[in-house]
Amino acid sequence: MPSFLYTARDHRGVAQSGHLDAVSEDEVVAILQNRGLLVTSISKKEAAAVSAAKLTFRRSRARTMHGRVTVGDQVMLCQQLATLIDAGIPLLKSLEVVSAQVESRVLLLSLEEVRRDVAAGRTFRDALARHPAVFSTMWLNLVETGEASGHLGQSLNQLARHFESIQHLRNEVTTALMYPACLIVAAILVLALFVYWLIPKFTAIFATFDVELPLITRVMIQVSHIAKQYFVVVIFGVVGISYATRQYFRTEGGKWLRDRMVLQLPMFKPLFTYVQLAEFSRGLSTLLDSGVPLLSSLEILANSATNKVYGQAIATVKEYVKEGKTMAQPLEETGVFPPMTVQMVQVGEEVGELGKMVSRVAKYYEERVEIFIARMTRLFEPIAIVVMGLLVLMIVVSIFLPIFKLAGGAGAN
Repeated sequence: MPSFLYTARDHRGVAQSGHLDAVSEDEVVAILQNRGLLVTSISKKEAAAVSAAKLTFRRSRARTMHGRVTVGDQVMLCQQLATLIDAGIPLLKSLEVVSAQVESRVLLLSLEEVRRDVAAGRTFRDALARHPAVFSTMWLNLVETGEASGHLGQSLNQLARHFESIQHLRNEVTTALMYPACLIVAAILVLALFVYWLIPKFTAIFATFDVELPLITRVMIQVSHIAKQYFVVVIFGVVGISYATRQYFRTEGGKWLRDRMVLQLPMFKPLFTYVQLAEFSRGLSTLLDSGVPLLSSLEILANSATNKVYGQAIATVKEYVKEGKTMAQPLEETGVFPPMTVQMVQVGEEVGELGKMVSRVAKYYEERVEIFIARMTRLFEPIAIVVMGLLVLMIVVSIFLPIFKLAGGAGAN
C-alpha cells in the first residue's frame, strides 16, 4: 500500500505533518477530515523523498563542502542545535536551520533524511540511529536521555563539550607529530639533493684524480650510484610498502598491531597513553552526567575507543560491573590504567560522585598531554638539528676529504 506525506491544520490553525498508508490521496483526505483536520498538501512518500534528495543535492553543490564528517562538524551541529532548541525553536525547524549551515555533504544528506523521519513521526533518537556511520552510540544515548527528560538542549550541549575535548586532544597530537614529521621530510629532501645531484657532480671530478679515494667517499659514491640506478624501483617500493601497510592496518589484525605499537613507541608512549586515558575519563564523565547508566556508558566507551587495547580493557571492566562488582578492581587488573586513575575511580564510587571524579581525571590527563607536547617540542628541536647536522657533515666530509688529500699530496711534491 502506498505511503503519503501530508501537512494539515486543525481547527485552531496549528500545522501538523506526518504520513499515512492509504490506497489513494482521496482516502488520505477522507481520513484526515474525519480527524477534524484541513489538508494543505499531500505527496507520495517516494516522490517527496526524491524531490527532497534533489533539493539537498542542489544545496550541496551551491556551496563549498567537504565529503567526510569531521569532529568539528559534530561540534558545530551540537552547539547550533542546542542553541536553537533552548531558544524554543521546534526540532523540525532547528534541523532545517542547521542543515543550511553544515559544511559536510555527508552530514547534510543525513540531516535531511533525519528531518524527514522526524516529520513522519519518528523520535529524534530513532531518526539518528538510521545513520550509524555519522551519529555514534554516544549521540543516540545522550539524545535519548535528553528527549526522555525534556532537556534535549542540555544533552546536546554536553555532547558538544565532549566533541570539543576530543577535537582538542586530536589537535594536540597532530601538533606534536607535525613538527618532527616536517623535520624528517626536510632531512630527506636535503639528503636527496646531495645524493642525486651534488655527489654525482663531484664523482665526475674525482674520476680525474690520480689518488685513492677515502672509504667514506667510496661509500657515498656507491650509495648515490645505487640510488640513481634504482630510482624508479625505490619510488615504487616506497609507495607499494606504504599502500600495503595502510591496507593491512585497516584489517582487524592490523588495527590490533598498530594500536599495540603506538602504546610502545619509545618517545611517544606517554603521549598516546595520556590521550587514551583522557578520552576514557572525559567520555565516562559526559555519559554519567547525562544520566546514562554506568553499564551502558562502559559499553559505549568500549565500542567507541580509538585504541583497541583500551577498548578491550573497558569491555573487560564492563563484564565485571555487569556481575555487580565495582570498577576499581578490574581497572587495575587490566594493566593499562595507572594507579592514580584507579584510586580516583575507587573514591568516586565510595562517595557516590563517580562522574565528578572521572571529570577531574580527564582534566588532569588533558593537562599532561599539553605539558608533554610542550616539553617534547623543546627537546626534539636540538636533537633534530644535531642529527641533520651530522648527516650533512658526513656528506661534506666525504666530498672534501679527497680534495684535501690531493692538495696535501701536491704540497708534498
